[in-house]
Amino acid sequence: MIRTSRRTCLALVLAVCVGWGATAAWAQPPTRNARADGVETSAMSCWWEADKRAVRVGEPFGLVLTCRVMETDRVRVVPNLTELEPTSIQLTPFEVLEGSRHEDIVVTPWRYLQYQYTARLLGDEFFGRDVAIPATNVTFRIQTGGAETVEGTEHRYVLPSMPVRILSLLPAQAADIRDPTVDTFGDLEARRFRANMEVVTSAIFFGFAAIPAIVAALRVRERFRKRDLVVEQTVPARTVLDACVREIERARADALRDGWTSSLAGRALAPFRVAGAIALKQPVTQTIVTGDAPIREGQVMLRHGLLHRRRALLSASITAEAIDRLRAAGNGTAPRDSSQDVLDPIREALAALNVVRYGRVGRVDVQALDRTLEDGCSALRRLRMARWWPARAAAALPRPATLFGTGAWSR
Repeated sequence: MIRTSRRTCLALVLAVCVGWGATAAWAQPPTRNARADGVETSAMSCWWEADKRAVRVGEPFGLVLTCRVMETDRVRVVPNLTELEPTSIQLTPFEVLEGSRHEDIVVTPWRYLQYQYTARLLGDEFFGRDVAIPATNVTFRIQTGGAETVEGTEHRYVLPSMPVRILSLLPAQAADIRDPTVDTFGDLEARRFRANMEVVTSAIFFGFAAIPAIVAALRVRERFRKRDLVVEQTVPARTVLDACVREIERARADALRDGWTSSLAGRALAPFRVAGAIALKQPVTQTIVTGDAPIREGQVMLRHGLLHRRRALLSASITAEAIDRLRAAGNGTAPRDSSQDVLDPIREALAALNVVRYGRVGRVDVQALDRTLEDGCSALRRLRMARWWPARAAAALPRPATLFGTGAWSR
């Protein structure tokens, strides 16, 4: 018992001494040369990963290359990544089909780079062998310094190799390596049924598409059959009224410069006559002419059309006496879209201009004539506004007196 106790105590003392010595040795800092070698050797490191460690000849498989480079405030490793691009990396005898690079991940003091490739191996001499992903050289430089960067010499890093097992596609007793057919009678029948269904479906859709084409052809035929009856499209009333207002404004500007003359008054009479005919729903003569056709007295010229501009000559035979006569024929009731305040200024302008045009030569009251023409232009603008479709739609609505007659409420 005493000897056993002594041996146990001696073993405990010896173990404590050995552990203390090992701890002291491990706690000692490495030398400067060892630290420098560690920085140089661990500045860049790469490793391969494959989704399959055993592949068949011609079978595509995935390869992932991950590299770790040092990146701190004082030291930065800059590798030449051009040698790792999918279009330039050489992995002979493997063939790189495609590849991509993922976004870098920075975990201080390291930057992680990753490329993903799709490779394959072709050749009948590799059956049943271990073929290694070859070691590839990658160059890099070490940049040191803070504000002023100092780039070191070029270093070379060798990518590690990785073995891949190549399996055989055929048994050892196979006489050739031709791929057998995989089509059966059932596959052929399914394809025939699908082809018939697609033919029937396409015929149905073609029939639906032929119906609008037939309708369009019939309409074109009807249009060509009626080509002998040609009706010239008239100029819209609102466009005519715009031209009348512009012509009156030009005549007033010429009169302000040169004074009122007989010919100038005749020139201003034409737009008022056309406007009076539109207000009374009387016919307006419209003649489509070419560019060199002359303009006679009593005509208003306008250009219309968006793409194909054409010239039209407009004229009407409305006078002040004609306005009075047409009013009397309607028992003093003007047409629905031409109110009293539109016809009266037009009549006054026609009467005043008629005196200047056909009266004796004398002194013209310019101020009175100008006020009359201004009132006439205002009437033409109101008549033009009444020709807009919202105003026409509002005028077409039934009035309350028409909708609910007085007799409907009588007892």
